[in-house]
Amino acid sequence: MSKRVCHSFRSASFVRSSVRGRVCRASVSSVVAATILLGLCASGYAQEGRGSTLSDGTPANHTGRAPSSPGVNAPQASADDPIKARANEVDLLRAEVEQMRKEIERLRGLVELGNAGSKNEKSQASAMNAGVAAEQSNQQEKPAPAKKDAEKLRQGASQSTAAPDHPGVAIASKAQGGDLSGAGNLLRTDRITIGGYGDFQFRQSSINERADGGGTPTFQNTRLVLGVAAVLAEKQNILFNSEIEYEFGSREIDIEQAYVEWKMRPELAFRGGIIVPAIGRFNTYHDSYLNLTTIRPLINQFIVPTAYRDAGIGVRGRIKLPRKMKLTYEADVVNGMLGRNADGEPTPFSRLLGQSSASEPGLFAFQAENRRKAVAGRIGLSPIDGLEIGVSAYNGRFNSFGEAPQSATILFVDASYHRGELAINGEYGRSNIVGGIPRRSPAPPTVDPDDPASVASLAEFVAQRSPGQDGFYLEGAYKFSPRLIAEKFDEGGYIAPVLRYEVVRLDRTIPNFYLNRSRTTVGLNLAPSSTVIFKFAYLFNHTFGPVPNVPAGVGGALFGESPLPHLGYGRNGFTGSIAYVF
Repeated sequence: MSKRVCHSFRSASFVRSSVRGRVCRASVSSVVAATILLGLCASGYAQEGRGSTLSDGTPANHTGRAPSSPGVNAPQASADDPIKARANEVDLLRAEVEQMRKEIERLRGLVELGNAGSKNEKSQASAMNAGVAAEQSNQQEKPAPAKKDAEKLRQGASQSTAAPDHPGVAIASKAQGGDLSGAGNLLRTDRITIGGYGDFQFRQSSINERADGGGTPTFQNTRLVLGVAAVLAEKQNILFNSEIEYEFGSREIDIEQAYVEWKMRPELAFRGGIIVPAIGRFNTYHDSYLNLTTIRPLINQFIVPTAYRDAGIGVRGRIKLPRKMKLTYEADVVNGMLGRNADGEPTPFSRLLGQSSASEPGLFAFQAENRRKAVAGRIGLSPIDGLEIGVSAYNGRFNSFGEAPQSATILFVDASYHRGELAINGEYGRSNIVGGIPRRSPAPPTVDPDDPASVASLAEFVAQRSPGQDGFYLEGAYKFSPRLIAEKFDEGGYIAPVLRYEVVRLDRTIPNFYLNRSRTTVGLNLAPSSTVIFKFAYLFNHTFGPVPNVPAGVGGALFGESPLPHLGYGRNGFTGSIAYVF
């Protein structure tokens, strides 16, 4: 190989543009070819320097002193000393070749990670870093094992804790079965990444969520979440993950997650801080762009106060089983749910509001209410790609220090099936609340709208603790990408009809109770890209008993004063939202 070719290749601008520019659009063979070419250059120069001799037989590279160390500039040789100039040039070239080799090895790792992409995965390309997504387009004609693994990841990952770990990913996004909020993954070669999600909603007066809203039609900036994650120790795989949530136009500012996790092995990881325990499926994957509809499921408003987060420690892992099955587990010790809201009212575990305010911002991570810690855990099994079945449980006291013990036990069974463009999710939840509470509630008092005393009596009754609740939901969606959508929308765009049916009983021991209800949601989602979704839905509400015609609050419940969660409770209504992720 001629010296002119090698000199041109080792120029800084050529090397960087060739390697960094092509790595995002060339195959791995390009990187390998670049490595071989650099090696040939290095060997060619080495042979020139060591093999040429002077007329007296002295080796051309013999200068009488040791060569300079790599990366250190040697003194400029004089014009009348070509031997020294040649030796210094060879040493400098060797150092630069070594640096380029290290750079290529790093880029090769990113390219191999990007080979895990496929053509069908382009809908999630914006949810991955540029280095991870490289090589997708050039690998269509030759399916590789990594490509097959990527297809399995795409089909079975969404909102599933059974998604396989990739060695190059430190924290996967929630769309890929991880914990990171936002569209991108945190790579092990990254230092820090920032992402997030949010939604803006319109609700008619009959629609609220948890203990918030209802009574009047309203536009609402429901939430904006910023996620920050970082690699703290690359070799030991120690990570930091966090979410800062601004709710209702910053009326509430909350730390939803902030923990450090040491991933010792795929089968074992330890974490501590503010975490989101895996009680059911939706509590973990509740982000607005992952929720199939605008409003969260009823059981995730009143049985588990999604997003239920708590301060504590835990272990978790993923275990490979025979026949390509996967087992996941998680066990946490946390402070536990609270028996009072931020205003000191005993709203949690009541017949009126359930557990909707059992995890208030700024309380759970400050000081435990009693000496006992709560425990939570989940076991999930993925027998085939795309299907996961999970069982989870929670147990903990919620009484304040010095009060009579009261505790809650919550059980959840969840299942999800994601295959291609089809998504089906379902959960069943049941709670049992003990401690000075009758195991079966008496019949509610009769109310007369013209008798304030009877209205107050019913308001007091529904403000009392419930002995237990239960409920379920089943939902499905199918994404269509017709030619018109493919031409006019960005990659990943689609339209999807959505259907959900759900039931919740805030006191399961009372038949024909008006606070026990069912809901059918029929909706349509329109996604111009994979990172923004316009959602439209109509909610058909049905109460299991007649709703009293009594005064009620706007924007929330008048706890202890009105027996209704809000004005307009029980009626049908329309919702729409814009959900986004970045």
